This record gives sequence, structure tokens and C-alpha cells, in this order.
Amino acid sequence: MIRFRNLAFGLLLPLVAVVVFAVLLTFSLIRMLEVENAMRVGAEKNMLWVFHQSEVAARRLTETAALIGLGEADTEELSLRFDILKSRIAILNDGPQRRFVEEIGYDDDLDRIAAVLDAMTPVVADLSPGDGARLRDALKPAARLFGRAANKAMIAEWNDLGERLETYRAQLRQIILFLIGIMAAGGILAATLAVALRQSHQRNLMLRQSRDFSALLVSSSGEGILAVDRAGRCTLWNDAMAGLIGKSAEQAMGRPPAELAGFFGIAPLQAGLARALEGQSSELALHPLFQNEQTEPRYVDLRFFPMRNDGEVIGAILFLHDATDRHAAQQREAEDRDRLEDLVAERTRDLDDALQRERSAADLYRNFAAMVSHQFRTPLAVADSALQRLIRRGPRVEPGEVAERANRARSAIAGLTRLVESTLDVARLDAGQLGSQRVRCDLNDIVDTVCARQRETDPAREISILPSPDTGDAVFCDPAHVEQILENLLSNAIKYTAPGSLVSIRVHGDRQNLFCDVHNEGSPIPEEERNLIFNRNYRGTNSTGSAGTGLGLFMARTLARMQGGDLTLRPGSDGVTFRMTLPRFKPSTA
Repeated sequence: MIRFRNLAFGLLLPLVAVVVFAVLLTFSLIRMLEVENAMRVGAEKNMLWVFHQSEVAARRLTETAALIGLGEADTEELSLRFDILKSRIAILNDGPQRRFVEEIGYDDDLDRIAAVLDAMTPVVADLSPGDGARLRDALKPAARLFGRAANKAMIAEWNDLGERLETYRAQLRQIILFLIGIMAAGGILAATLAVALRQSHQRNLMLRQSRDFSALLVSSSGEGILAVDRAGRCTLWNDAMAGLIGKSAEQAMGRPPAELAGFFGIAPLQAGLARALEGQSSELALHPLFQNEQTEPRYVDLRFFPMRNDGEVIGAILFLHDATDRHAAQQREAEDRDRLEDLVAERTRDLDDALQRERSAADLYRNFAAMVSHQFRTPLAVADSALQRLIRRGPRVEPGEVAERANRARSAIAGLTRLVESTLDVARLDAGQLGSQRVRCDLNDIVDTVCARQRETDPAREISILPSPDTGDAVFCDPAHVEQILENLLSNAIKYTAPGSLVSIRVHGDRQNLFCDVHNEGSPIPEEERNLIFNRNYRGTNSTGSAGTGLGLFMARTLARMQGGDLTLRPGSDGVTFRMTLPRFKPSTA
């Protein structure tokens, strides 16, 4: 309602004033034109002078006619005066003068005088001495007529002048009133214009202050601000954006953002600007921004908004916030979380390993107790039995029987010694006291040495070293550990096969490793036990009735892996084959 009143006061009042101003000005002009026309017509009706001149011309003609009769004037002067009078009468009979003569009622008299002059024309041309009196008599009415007409004309003109003056005064009063109205309308228009100018000045001042305040906000904003028009050309580029992109506002204005930096040419930003120009807002979080000569990117958050004017989208605006610190914090948080997870996993593994070691220790203790109760007791019982037999027989014992009983006791004690040494080796391995001294070794020499030692221990058992291709370079290993592995494999091959069966050993290799396959003709190891026989204290089903601790293959594989190699059970149903793998010696590894 207030806005409507302001609109009526600010628009309708000036409009009414303009209409009044125009109407009054039109009427004033009309009245002034009427006055001007009236004054021009008045000038044309100045007949007093014409009648007066005509009267003078008639009197002078009469005087000249009288002087001719006295001989004091000639005919030429008479003709001149006669022509002047005729010209005056001709003027009175022409146009408005004739109409004025008719208005005052002297038209008939004027026509009679004109007729008299026409009748006297031949007389003037051929004037005789007696014609002067005749001419004076004919012209006497003319002078009186023009005198009366002059008086009548003067009275008529005075009346007309009086009427016109009254009309002029009335019209001037109207014109003055119109001018007063025009001045009032002009005053209203001037006041309205002054008010409008004042309001316009105030609004311009408020608009300028608002614009300056907006420019201050934009320039002092910590966020980069970019605006584009409908054609995609830059219309706003603040200092923060210049700092992030490295382009000044002078370089950016009027150009597409993609021409300023490749950052604005990537697909997600182009899509965001396109959606904003279509009237849709969108955001991008933690987008990498590579600045000039920097290998590490900054990370920014982007927000796209449309710019509208009366509902129409006239451009788009982009806010770019530097979120590098937030990204770094998230990265550190993620790294801390990963490190914590790794630490938890490591601690879990340590706990699992500790638990496994505890379980292994418990198993070792139980196995050791079982082994002590069974494996260690058996050789002790054998030795004790042999010694008790010798004691009971006393002097009756034969020397051969003494030797047999003594050898049996030594064999039992030797087996017990091996059991103890194996147990101690595993204990040293668990304690980390079993090291490795790796040097360049010839594997064939080690095989020959171990086979010779086995033959001395059991001369009745055949051990065959199969021929092999030239194996080339030596291996890189600890020879004592390799001998222990081979002795374990050969002793198992002899222990778990029938007497007289063949035990063979063969050395071969490839570009990286040398292999030593130990084969026996014993029963194949069941499939379900193939992965278990290398476990600590595990004894297979084919070991029933044989002395052992279940530590031999476990120690052999552990020692092989300490050399950078391995110990595996080869597939196949033709006996049992264990393969020891050792790396070739390389000068760089020395």
C-alpha cells in the first residue's frame, strides 16, 4: 500500500502537471496567435490616412483647376493632379479598402465620384479655357465626401481599436493566467524533479555503498571467487583466486577460465560450471590443484552456484576453498589409523606367536616327556639288560659273548646320544643359538664324505651315488649343517626301508640352485602325511616300532632354509625321494 502511494505521488502527479503544462501552453500560444492576427488586421485597416490623402488630392485638383482659369497653372499640372486623384480612388476600390468603404456606407458615393472622374477625363485631356469652372463644380462633392469618409473612418477605427484593446486585455489576462498555470505546473515538475533527483542520489549512494561493501567482501574473502557470464567469460576474479591460480584479475577478466589454467579445463569443473549455468548448484570436495612449479598438489573444495536476475540465470559463480590442511589432517588420521591397525596386527601376531610358542613349549615338554619315557628308556633298557646279563654270567661268560653284549650296549648308548644331541639342537634352535657360517662349498665332496661315514657305520647297507651332469659352480652354505641334513636323510632312508634295499643319492641343478635327491625304496608316505612329516615331533605311521624323536626332518628343513634353500618331499609312488635345494655360489654373495 505504501509502495502504491509512493508510486502515485511519484508518477501520477508529475504526469498531471505535464498535461496541465502542455494544455496551458497550447492555449497561451493560441491566444498569442490571435493577438498577433488581430494586430496585423488592424494595420491593414488604417483607412484614415487614405481618405485624408484622397481629400487632399481632390482639393489640390480643384485648386489647380481654379488656377488654370486664372492662368497661374498649366494643363500638365492639372493632368498630374487628376491622375493622383484617380489613383487614390483606385486604391479605395481595391481589396480591403473597398470592403471598409462598403462597411461605412460610402461605396455609392465613391462610385459616383469615380464615374465623374471618368466623365471628366476627356475634358482634362483637351482642356479649354471655360472647362476650369466646370471641372471645379464636378469635383466639389469629392472633397466633402472624402472629408466625411475620413471622419467616419476615424470613428470606426477608434471603435475598432477600442474593441480590439478590450479583446487584447482579455486575451492578455488569459495568457497571464495560463502563464501562472504553466509556472505552477513547472514548479510542480521542478519539485518532483528535485525530489526524484534527491531520491536517485540517495539510491545511487546506497547502491555505491552496497557495491563497495560487496567488493570489499569479495576482495577480502579468504576463498577464491570466480564468476562467469552466460558465454562462460570471466566477470569476477578476486585476490584469493589470483593467489591460488597465479593469474591476476587483469589477465582473467573477459576470458574463459579454461584458458587461464588447465585446472578449469578438467571434466568435473566443466560439468559443475555447466550445471550452474543451467540453474543447478553442486560441490566438489578435496579436488587436487597443481600450482606452477609445485610437485605436491593443494587440495580444494569447490562450490558452484547459478547467478540469477529476476529468476533468469545470467551467469555462474564458483567458490574455491583451500582445504589442504584438512586433507593433510585426514591423511595423518588415516596413516595413524593404518599404523595403529598395523601395530594391533603386529601385537596380535606377537601374541599368536607367543601363544604358539607356549603351545609348542607345552607340546615339546609333553613330547620330550613321552620321548624320555619311551625313546630314552628303550636304549637304557637295552644297555642295562646287556650289562645285567654279563654280571649274572660272571666268570662263565665267553669272550665273544662279552664283546656282543658290550657292542649292543654301546649301540644303545650311541642311539641315546643321538637322541640327546637332536633334542639339544632343537633347544639351541629355539633359543636362537644355532647360527650359520655360509661359505663356498663343493656339494659333491660333502655327499661323498657323508656317504662314506654312513658306510662305515652300516657296512652292510648299500648307498649308491648316481652319476650326474656337470653341476658347475659350488654352493653357498654352511658345510656342517649340510652334512647334518644329508646324514639325517640317509639315516631315515636306511631306517625305514627293508634291509638290502637300495638307497641312492644324486646331485643335479639349474642356473640358480643345486639339488641333492635322496631316494629309498620304502613305502610311499601317505598323502595326508606329506605336509606333516616336517612338523616338530611328528612321526609318521611308517615309523611305528622304530626309535626316533620326530625332530630329524624338522631340523633338516630348518637348517636347509637357514642356508637360503629348502627341503621338500618329491611326488611319486616309486619309493620316497627327499630333495635338498641349495643356492649356487655367486661372487657377489661372498
